[in-house]
Amino acid sequence: WQPATYTGLRFVHDAAEARDCGETTHLHFRETRQPHPLKAKPWEKTGDEANKEFNDRYATTSNHIWTKEEIDHQMANLWQHRPQTFSDRFVHGAMYGLYRVFNFITGYKAENTPVRAVEWRLIVLESFAGVPGFVAAMFRHFRSLRSLTRDHGWIHTLLEEAENERMHLLTCMKVFKAGPITRMLVISAQVIMTPFVGALYIVKPGAAHRFVGYLEETACLTYANIIHQVETSGTPLHAEWSDLAAPNIAKTYWKLSDEAKFVDVLKCMFADECNHRDVNHTFATMSSDDPNPFVYKHQEDALRAWRLEADGATTDLGCEKTLGTKAR
Repeated sequence: WQPATYTGLRFVHDAAEARDCGETTHLHFRETRQPHPLKAKPWEKTGDEANKEFNDRYATTSNHIWTKEEIDHQMANLWQHRPQTFSDRFVHGAMYGLYRVFNFITGYKAENTPVRAVEWRLIVLESFAGVPGFVAAMFRHFRSLRSLTRDHGWIHTLLEEAENERMHLLTCMKVFKAGPITRMLVISAQVIMTPFVGALYIVKPGAAHRFVGYLEETACLTYANIIHQVETSGTPLHAEWSDLAAPNIAKTYWKLSDEAKFVDVLKCMFADECNHRDVNHTFATMSSDDPNPFVYKHQEDALRAWRLEADGATTDLGCEKTLGTKAR
């Protein structure tokens, strides 16, 4: 089965064919991948795993679809915010203190990192990073209800961030498993992180966003280092992950091609973390009633994802095997 496109005169098999005919294309709802509430569409009636993961995609908000050029730019610009105020210095010290403790607990090191250390580090990191956005969105939601005023668009961005981190976690769980110790760390991190971020957001919301910005900086450094090791011949991560295929859930979420590798997924996750870093450092400089400057970006992301879906296309990342080997 292939989606058909209604052109006003007839159905064609895809948008590209309709453009060749010089016709304006509109996908009929029944022929799109948007879910039907009664699951009446042909692709919703199949039971294979790929379609199940595709169905899961539409329970999420539209994420930015990264291109190779955008990711290369982020890789070359691993900037870090320099603390300016007392609250900046306080949350910076707290975050990087936790970072050093986290490195010690997970056995993480910058060179020849054991694969298992990276696996449970990513699981704990993503479960940890998914907390602040949701907590902040919750507080802003309640504040809007109490004050009977608008939120000015912040809630959607914060929820999108939390959901994106959760998708990182679900993607990791398709590749490796969490043992009892990892699960204990996940629960402990959530128990500690939730009241801390909540209290900080009540006292000083800008400091909470600054804290998350510093958290995302460490995530960017972690992912950049992991990607470097995967692409460097002779490392444990290269041996295990250099030819590992991307899971279906990641191909769908980031619009990757069928040939995409797990390292391409890691690059998308890295770029997501860079985006969260920039968003939170921006929010840290704003007043709570300032309009969200990222609203139009969400609209652009949704439009780009829709156009790729309508054309049956993917992003240019991972369209061929992206790995070469780098001299150590």
